[in-house]
Amino acid sequence: MKALIVFAHPGDDSFNHGILRRVTAACERQAMDWRLRNLYQINFQPVYSSEDMRRIEAKQVSPDVEEEQILVTESDLLVMIFPVWWWAPPAILKGWIDRVFTNGFAFHYKEKGPVGLLRGKQAVLFTTTRESVQEMKTAGYDQLITRQIAQGVLSFAGFDPVIHKNFAAVPYVTAAERSRMLQEVDDTMSSLRLPLTV
Repeated sequence: MKALIVFAHPGDDSFNHGILRRVTAACERQAMDWRLRNLYQINFQPVYSSEDMRRIEAKQVSPDVEEEQILVTESDLLVMIFPVWWWAPPAILKGWIDRVFTNGFAFHYKEKGPVGLLRGKQAVLFTTTRESVQEMKTAGYDQLITRQIAQGVLSFAGFDPVIHKNFAAVPYVTAAERSRMLQEVDDTMSSLRLPLTV
């Protein structure tokens, strides 16, 4: 199995980094061939520009986008790890999606509507919020990332299944609760069942 891990947190040792460590350890345990794209470390340029638009209209992409698309194409599993800010992913990750998941690569349109082109792959999203589960439900935000990214992007592009695990109120819970959350990361990664890539 080939895994692509897309990580979007600018800090050095956040809880998101703890999730990343658990994910990479799980990949090692399961003998996955994995690649990490730490978007801040590689200084990914997230702005979808007029030049990007012109290239896509000509059925081309820039070299940096082509590199990301090759990694997505070669992977069986996409893992995204990111904090939720202003009820959305960090801008650098949104820009990665905008520039990489292009028309003709991630989807195309037919007479009856859009068709995802990244079928035969699965995805896992691990997200974190400062807000508690109850606060998110009260505000109607508890399903926002699931609908935006898990369904609106990944399922739309053909990924199936798409698993989303959000860890809530991370700065305020006990160390024991954070340990339980990290165990849930382990359990989620261990539950994946994809054929090995030969």
